[in-house]
Amino acid sequence: MRVLLAHERYLPDSGGGGETLVHRRALHLRARGIDARVLCAGDPVLAEHEGVPTRRLARRRHALPLALPAFVAEARRADLVHAFSYHAMLPAFLAARLTGRPLVLEHMALFGPAWSVMRPARTAYAYRAFETVLTGLPADGKVFLSDASLALAGARLGPRTILAPPGVDAAFFEPVAAGGKEDLVLFAGKFEARKGIGELVAVARACPDIRFAAIGWGTDVEAFRAAAPENLAIHESRGDLYRTMLGRARIFFFPSFAETFGIVVAEAMARACAVVGTTGQGAEGARVEAGDVPGMVAAIRRLWEDRDACLSLGARNRELARRYDWEASGDAVLGLYRTLLPGVPELAEAVS
Repeated sequence: MRVLLAHERYLPDSGGGGETLVHRRALHLRARGIDARVLCAGDPVLAEHEGVPTRRLARRRHALPLALPAFVAEARRADLVHAFSYHAMLPAFLAARLTGRPLVLEHMALFGPAWSVMRPARTAYAYRAFETVLTGLPADGKVFLSDASLALAGARLGPRTILAPPGVDAAFFEPVAAGGKEDLVLFAGKFEARKGIGELVAVARACPDIRFAAIGWGTDVEAFRAAAPENLAIHESRGDLYRTMLGRARIFFFPSFAETFGIVVAEAMARACAVVGTTGQGAEGARVEAGDVPGMVAAIRRLWEDRDACLSLGARNRELARRYDWEASGDAVLGLYRTLLPGVPELAEAVS
């Protein structure tokens, strides 16, 4: 059996966590004997990544809808098409319909009202309208990563609409720093308005006696550095330093305006951080409203001043994070495939 996974980018190209999720989907399928292949934008010379075959189209990801013939050709070679938001979803939908292949749509990015924070007014309206079109596309099966994204799409769970939250890699459950947790509040993620960078700066400025750090990447890091107060250290990195710093920090601060899931929160939980954030994941700490700087300041101060309680919440989070398992996530997707193609032997064996 062959599955076509269609996404706008694929590793080693990356703009965030979406490419990692697609890769984990591909690896899980191939480990279960399913021939999973990826179609995306990129350098056509790159024909595989870590054993996953790829076809990369030499065009910008925003222009993927213009590559419909390539999507149709790849869909004809597949038994099922599985597409991810954003820019590969529409051509994959059309290709599946033109070739009669079962179609699964996985919504990894749903931002709704947060587009107004991310883009100028007219552009934000266009992006939100496009997002509404994508969530309204009919499909044989749909995958969401969280209850929040399911609600934002106005969808309901059922046999062909499932939740499959991402997992947390085992490395994040390794022992934390040998010297124990430091008095540090850590932010991690892309340095952009949607992630609440402005709120991070404001909270750090309001708490000059508290040590903050931010680790991530972005297009305008120098402007971020210029705005940051002295008690906010900024590190550009996506590698091992991220996991190390999560192990050192006792509070993870995530003031994002919108997340489909927020894998960094689950990873922070696995590293025994108490969490102050706007997303769910069942994290112990404090849930705050996006943009509510006074509320964020108050929540961080409560945890900062009660170190024992903070460490206890972090330990609890470490156990709660074990519910986020890549194998379980992949098996949920395979179960959905099985409902769409009940007579395929490879699927019966893969999910037995």
